[in-house]
Amino acid sequence: MKNKKSYSVLGDRLKMARVRKGWSQTEVAEKIGVSFSSLSGYERNYRKPPTETLAHLAGLYEVSISWLLGIGQNGYETQDEEAVIKDPELDYWYKQLPYWSEKDLRKLQKVWELIKEEKL
Repeated sequence: MKNKKSYSVLGDRLKMARVRKGWSQTEVAEKIGVSFSSLSGYERNYRKPPTETLAHLAGLYEVSISWLLGIGQNGYETQDEEAVIKDPELDYWYKQLPYWSEKDLRKLQKVWELIKEEKL
């Protein structure tokens, strides 16, 4: 059996990125030319995608390969992300964002714009 821990962040982030786009595993598998079971294995950390597939997924999801692999200080992409996790309420909210649909993220963006303009 493969060491699942060595790439567990990858599977979690692949799923987060897919869910953020609002796509099913079947849709993504078709887009990148792999079987449903292969993609499912990547997301569940049972299989490690080939480098070419990883690059294709990063491009499709519009994220960096580094982000998918969890490379960064303490596994976080930026120091700002690390600061957020020190506040339990912000950390919980922040961790939920990757699971939001693109439609809901657009709504949140509009609310943020209103806050910045001091209209809310």
